[in-house]
Amino acid sequence: MLMQGQFVRVVSVGSGLYELVFDNRHDSINTLSQSCIDEFGDAIMLLRDVENLRGVMITSDHEDFILGGDAAEFDRHVRIAKHELIALLEEMKSWLSRLEQLPVPTVVAIAGDASGGGFELALACDYRVLSTNARVRLPHVRRGLIPAWGGSVRLPRLVGLDSAIDWICTGRYVAAEEALRTGLASVVVSSSHLREAALDLLGRCAEGEFDCHSLRQRKQQALPMSKLAITLAVESARGRVARIAGKHNPAAVQALDVLLEQAPLAAEQAMAVEARYYAELASSEITPALTALFRSELQTKRRAQAELKRFDFRCVGVLGAGVMGRAIAAQAALNTMRVVMMDAKDRQLVDALEETSSRLSRKVEQKKLAAEERVRILMRIRPTLCHQEFAGVDLAIEAVIEDPGVKASALAMIEKHLPENAILATNTSAIPVSGLARGLKRPEQFCGIHFFNPVSTKPLVEVVRAAKTSDETLGRALGFAIAMGKTPVVVRDCPGFFVNRVLHSYLQAFLFLLRDGVDPYRVDRLMEEYGWSLGPARTLDKLGIDTSLNASRMLAAAYPERLSFPGESALDRLRALRRLGRKSGLGFYRYAKGAGYKGLPDLGLAAELEDLVVRQQEVSDREIVERMMIPLKIEAARVLEEGNIGSPAEADIALVLGVGYPAFRGGAFYALDREGLGRFVARCQKYSELGPIYLPGLQLREWASAGRSYREWEARDEA
Repeated sequence: MLMQGQFVRVVSVGSGLYELVFDNRHDSINTLSQSCIDEFGDAIMLLRDVENLRGVMITSDHEDFILGGDAAEFDRHVRIAKHELIALLEEMKSWLSRLEQLPVPTVVAIAGDASGGGFELALACDYRVLSTNARVRLPHVRRGLIPAWGGSVRLPRLVGLDSAIDWICTGRYVAAEEALRTGLASVVVSSSHLREAALDLLGRCAEGEFDCHSLRQRKQQALPMSKLAITLAVESARGRVARIAGKHNPAAVQALDVLLEQAPLAAEQAMAVEARYYAELASSEITPALTALFRSELQTKRRAQAELKRFDFRCVGVLGAGVMGRAIAAQAALNTMRVVMMDAKDRQLVDALEETSSRLSRKVEQKKLAAEERVRILMRIRPTLCHQEFAGVDLAIEAVIEDPGVKASALAMIEKHLPENAILATNTSAIPVSGLARGLKRPEQFCGIHFFNPVSTKPLVEVVRAAKTSDETLGRALGFAIAMGKTPVVVRDCPGFFVNRVLHSYLQAFLFLLRDGVDPYRVDRLMEEYGWSLGPARTLDKLGIDTSLNASRMLAAAYPERLSFPGESALDRLRALRRLGRKSGLGFYRYAKGAGYKGLPDLGLAAELEDLVVRQQEVSDREIVERMMIPLKIEAARVLEEGNIGSPAEADIALVLGVGYPAFRGGAFYALDREGLGRFVARCQKYSELGPIYLPGLQLREWASAGRSYREWEARDEA
């Protein structure tokens, strides 16, 4: 062994080839903390001095490769002066440059996620070998930043400017298949063959079979495009990028400016441009909140990995080919699983396959999927009308209508045909899972796996632990969620779980505002200005008025002292009028052709709701925002107090990923700490007469009196 550190080790693998392994011995995930960077630098210096060195392979001993820079480093970045920050960035950039300049070929093997700085490190290598489950991304714009270690310089020179604009400005995950198609990945293999394939490629490079020097030259030179072509590519993307990013986070648009300015330059000058823009963004007001959210993301990942059980889900069963069932089936097939999709209606299965085919075709048209891969994905889905087809699945998930009786009957029928060791799950969004388990013979192998709609784009999954769910089942469910490319959060079984219960308190506050005569379109405008992608009326239209009303009644029955609405609500009235939202073409908004997904205000709505107004009040814009947000924060704190979610970090991530809580505000618990619990509780007093949803829970009041914060909770977990 050449080196054994706390974060990095270097070992000989024979014939002058060496393996540099990232292996954080203090944590379940690899991040590029300052200590890890120091050891990485030591490893590079040691390798440079090795006699007869012929090649270097970089791997990870963790489930994921490297999940970016350490949260503490980002905290440091926002506190220091710009010139100090630029100097600090130079350290890691210099080590990546030395890696890139080693006199031998370098190959990196990526399994799981390579995110942020971890992906930037991989870009500095000559060749990248990815496992089929690998994903890469530069998520900096989601933190209000841009890549800082050469990512915006190396990426466009490797995959082209168009792909680089997409990946950098959206911060999205890029799957292994897309990485291979764009030329980022040299090889994609199964996880079990990853190290073997990377070592084989390195050996062939060492023998001179491939020329890594031409690849390095390409990364050092200006982009091979005219200045006009670069300008056209960047400017044509500007409007789309600005719409996606929104007005509250300028980083994505700034990333375009970086690409425009540095693309015609050689690498050294281009990286100076990148560092200058990064330092500017690091001093913005939103960066601390987005950095806190990044810390929450890492905490959530740590908790999931501490409990998950790795399992090779070769075949999964999905009962129900409706909106959610077909989407879950498509997501599983997209992630290389075979799927048995069952429904009682043959027409439903046909529609599901046609819709999946159409969605995949659009991905092919957008060049996000190869045509042959589309065919392979569709071939992995086997439609059936027979329960017996579930006899060979590793996991079955029920996705029929939100009716406890129907679900219980369907689950009992599925269980009869499952292998003894298979997991059974329900995709219910709010029905208590323990109740659904009562009729099962193996309730310890049953849990909730709640996907959010649309499944293809919503990254959150609530894994619901019922009263009898075993640790093994919970761990395998977490593994399944991660294999589906999702971020799982464990919640205990209770009506509404976490996300829908907290969302309901927010939507109930909206109904109280309508009762007081406030215009729903005014509320939507203010909350969208606050940062929500959809205001509460548009959210209800999207969810479906009838679906939302059913959920509100269930939650009102579970928490009558707080989550019930006195008398007839606007939801009751709209349902009676068959104004069910987007699906019926009319809800709070009118969804006529050409109206767009947000719809158009309906001039007749006020008359329909007029007699529901109990009191006509003058309410300021600020009071509307406060009346909407206070119940959400109170209910989130109550769920945490009850132990139904594990930590403030998981709660903040669940709200941002599950219901679209404005990311640049850092999450509910970040906002509570930033305001101060004492000031928040005092502010609640202003609205106490409006009802119990404005009354903070016992723990929140006690912590406020004691001057405590929710950051203490996270600090305890980190310790």
